[in-house]
Amino acid sequence: MKQTWVMTVAALKMYLRQRETVIWAFFFPLLLLGLFGFIRFDGVGTMHLGVVNAAGANGVAVVERFRHVSALEVSEGTEEAERAQLMVGERDLLVIIPAEFGTGAAPRLIVLADREAKPRETQLGTLIVQKVMDDAVFAVAGSLPRTTLDVHAVTVRNLTYVDFLLPGVLSMSIMQLGIFGVAFAFVTLKRRGILRRLKVTPLQPREFITAQVVSRLVVVVAQIALMLVFGVYVLHVHFIGNALLLLAVAMLGATVFLALGFAIAGLARTEDQVPPMANAITLPMLLLSGVFFSRSNLPEMVRLITGVLPLTHLADAMRAVAIDGAGVAQIMPQLIGLGIWAPVSIGLAIWLFRWE
Repeated sequence: MKQTWVMTVAALKMYLRQRETVIWAFFFPLLLLGLFGFIRFDGVGTMHLGVVNAAGANGVAVVERFRHVSALEVSEGTEEAERAQLMVGERDLLVIIPAEFGTGAAPRLIVLADREAKPRETQLGTLIVQKVMDDAVFAVAGSLPRTTLDVHAVTVRNLTYVDFLLPGVLSMSIMQLGIFGVAFAFVTLKRRGILRRLKVTPLQPREFITAQVVSRLVVVVAQIALMLVFGVYVLHVHFIGNALLLLAVAMLGATVFLALGFAIAGLARTEDQVPPMANAITLPMLLLSGVFFSRSNLPEMVRLITGVLPLTHLADAMRAVAIDGAGVAQIMPQLIGLGIWAPVSIGLAIWLFRWE
């Protein structure tokens, strides 16, 4: 344990002496977070409309007309489920088609919206819904009375883009630290013959590897603490989750990416070979794993493929914990995904890593 502790401190000092690595690990994520955090992406684009059809067959035509409006992204479900989505900000507007709709009574729709947090979305959404209903001709109605909108104001969480961004940037930082930090450092140590010399010392390889891993996990903890403080107190991120659970998820994700970094270090013979190998792994995940933008905008096939990537599991789990206050049960699918990737990546690292 004493040797491991001494090597951990030495590894941490070696890491902190690499100025470029420290800049990429700490200051670049903060710069990226600040850049995206101070740019507003909250303009009105596609409206996310939730629909609850309590009228059965009489309301099907209404739902279909909403689906044909290009400005609306329609999701249909039960009232409980759609209300829950509205309360967490996943819906801009919720329309309830009451059971008496189309039975001869005056046509009426119930609209739920957060007028205070989303005044533009509420106004535009109600205008679109009213226009759709005014233009509609329903055979079941028998006449053309104007549909009235019974609008109710509700208070929901006013989540912003930076709330979505912070967990994604945290996940990206963990991936970059694990893959680039380990790969560059160990290839350099191999090229300089340092690893070969360590083999003739009393130091065991497992002690050296453990020290390297622990030192980088310390950096991960520092990254999370720094970025959470910056996000909450500077960017006013709505963090409601359990910080310890977030840290546990980060440790699991860091284990996966550290192992992938060791695998790349085993394959690469020089520092010049590291960037193309590392970028071939990280860039697709960086663009397609929901770090900067929601994966819901991706084509279905691409979304299914990227759903198995380790960065997707990590970003989704950290985002659920940070902004939804999710517990272990809610993020169990992501934990299982990372749990599958962990032995796979560790197996690759053991198989590919070479000391010389």
